[in-house]
Amino acid sequence: MGHPRALATLVSGLLVEKRLGAPSPAWQAAGRLLWHNGATRDASVFAGAFTDTGDWVVVHRLGGSPDGTDALGVDILAEGRPTASGTSEAAS
Repeated sequence: MGHPRALATLVSGLLVEKRLGAPSPAWQAAGRLLWHNGATRDASVFAGAFTDTGDWVVVHRLGGSPDGTDALGVDILAEGRPTASGTSEAAS
Protein backbone atom coordinates (compact mmCIF):
# COMPACT_ATOMS: atom_id res chain seq x y z
CA MET A 1 0.00 0.00 0.00
CA GLY A 2 1.64 3.20 -1.10
CA HIS A 3 -0.27 5.79 0.86
CA PRO A 4 -2.82 5.50 3.71
CA ARG A 5 -4.85 8.44 2.36
CA ALA A 6 -5.34 6.57 -0.93
CA LEU A 7 -6.55 3.56 1.03
CA ALA A 8 -8.99 5.78 2.96
CA THR A 9 -10.39 7.06 -0.35
CA LEU A 10 -10.79 3.47 -1.54
CA VAL A 11 -12.52 2.31 1.66
CA SER A 12 -14.99 5.19 1.73
CA GLY A 13 -15.73 4.89 -2.00
CA LEU A 14 -16.12 1.12 -1.90
CA LEU A 15 -17.87 0.46 1.40
CA VAL A 16 -19.59 3.72 2.37
CA GLU A 17 -20.45 5.60 -0.83
CA LYS A 18 -20.71 2.33 -2.81
CA ARG A 19 -19.53 4.03 -6.00
CA LEU A 20 -16.82 1.48 -6.87
CA GLY A 21 -18.91 -1.67 -7.17
CA ALA A 22 -19.04 -4.62 -4.81
CA PRO A 23 -16.03 -5.47 -2.64
CA SER A 24 -13.96 -8.42 -3.84
CA PRO A 25 -14.24 -11.78 -2.06
CA ALA A 26 -10.97 -10.94 -0.27
CA TRP A 27 -12.94 -8.64 2.05
CA GLN A 28 -14.13 -10.45 5.19
CA ALA A 29 -17.58 -10.09 6.72
CA ALA A 30 -18.39 -10.33 10.43
CA GLY A 31 -22.02 -9.42 10.85
CA ARG A 32 -22.37 -5.93 9.42
CA LEU A 33 -18.60 -5.28 9.55
CA LEU A 34 -16.71 -5.59 6.27
CA TRP A 35 -12.96 -5.60 6.72
CA HIS A 36 -9.64 -6.34 5.07
CA ASN A 37 -6.11 -6.41 6.41
CA GLY A 38 -2.60 -6.93 5.25
CA ALA A 39 0.98 -6.76 6.46
CA THR A 40 4.56 -6.74 5.35
CA ARG A 41 7.59 -7.31 7.53
CA ASP A 42 7.54 -3.71 8.80
CA ALA A 43 3.97 -2.44 8.41
CA SER A 44 0.37 -3.52 8.79
CA VAL A 45 -3.01 -2.11 7.80
CA PHE A 46 -6.64 -2.73 8.76
CA ALA A 47 -9.57 -1.23 6.88
CA GLY A 48 -13.16 -1.79 7.90
CA ALA A 49 -16.65 -0.32 7.77
CA PHE A 50 -20.05 -0.99 9.27
CA THR A 51 -22.46 -1.50 6.39
CA ASP A 52 -25.45 -0.24 8.37
CA THR A 53 -24.02 3.08 9.61
CA GLY A 54 -21.25 3.88 7.17
CA ASP A 55 -18.75 4.27 10.03
CA TRP A 56 -15.30 3.31 8.75
CA VAL A 57 -11.66 3.30 9.77
CA VAL A 58 -8.23 2.75 8.25
CA VAL A 59 -5.38 1.93 10.63
CA HIS A 60 -1.85 1.85 9.20
CA ARG A 61 1.06 1.11 11.53
CA LEU A 62 4.79 0.83 11.14
CA GLY A 63 5.98 -1.88 13.49
CA GLY A 64 3.75 -3.72 15.92
CA SER A 65 1.91 -6.92 15.22
CA PRO A 66 -0.75 -7.27 12.51
CA ASP A 67 -3.09 -8.71 15.17
CA GLY A 68 -2.62 -5.54 17.20
CA THR A 69 -3.46 -3.41 14.16
CA ASP A 70 -6.64 -5.43 13.59
CA ALA A 71 -7.64 -5.09 17.25
CA LEU A 72 -7.00 -1.34 17.19
CA GLY A 73 -9.20 -0.94 14.09
CA VAL A 74 -12.07 -2.92 15.62
CA ASP A 75 -11.73 -1.00 18.90
CA ILE A 76 -11.88 2.36 17.13
CA LEU A 77 -15.01 1.34 15.25
CA ALA A 78 -16.63 0.00 18.42
CA GLU A 79 -16.04 3.26 20.32
CA GLY A 80 -18.67 5.11 18.32
CA ARG A 81 -21.01 2.18 17.71
CA PRO A 82 -24.56 2.77 19.01
CA THR A 83 -25.90 0.24 21.50
CA ALA A 84 -29.47 -1.08 21.49
CA SER A 85 -30.48 1.86 23.71
CA GLY A 86 -29.19 4.35 21.14
CA THR A 87 -26.18 5.62 23.10
CA SER A 88 -22.67 5.04 21.92
CA GLU A 89 -20.45 2.43 23.54
CA ALA A 90 -17.90 5.15 24.38
CA ALA A 91 -20.51 7.16 26.26
CA SER A 92 -21.73 4.18 28.31
